[in-house]
Amino acid sequence: MNLHEFLVSPDESARREGPHNKIVMSSRVRLARNLKGAAFPGWAKKAERIKTLEVIRPAVEALPQMADRFSETMDNLTLLDKNILVERHLISREHAAKNAGSGLVLNRDETLCVMINEEDHLRMQALRPGLQLKQAWQAIDQVDTKLDYNLSEKDRFSGRFSFARPVSFQAPIFGDALKLAAAPSLP
Repeated sequence: MNLHEFLVSPDESARREGPHNKIVMSSRVRLARNLKGAAFPGWAKKAERIKTLEVIRPAVEALPQMADRFSETMDNLTLLDKNILVERHLISREHAAKNAGSGLVLNRDETLCVMINEEDHLRMQALRPGLQLKQAWQAIDQVDTKLDYNLSEKDRFSGRFSFARPVSFQAPIFGDALKLAAAPSLP
């Protein structure tokens, strides 16, 4: 499927409304997870990144939340495709620079996106209009739980996520980590 045909039009995307949307444009929760026994994507050789992608991508595609999805490897996306995804905050600039062994799975309404083999094996993010951090967290928690269940025992996550480790606002996230953000609407 063509990315341009799949994405919601920019004007439709801008008209999404949520609680307190005059103050907060959108809410995002991002969860980074890693598989036990696998090297971080930045350290892994190409063949190992491809193997990890082949393990994770089908498990993500099998999620009920991803029934109607766009799924592609980063090396099959054009520079324009990648720039559009970055501009819409669906992928990071770092992920846009990736090629073989990295991928993306995005649901139809663009509220759930999973980057595979960015800085971590999985960067899952839930986006909601307005101030909906709790709803975004609940969506990510459901995906995380289901994915860990769907992966085989040898490919499971390296551990259960813990709130005990704080992450600074601008710090890159390596290892299992959680980041919540609300984008204010400035006059």
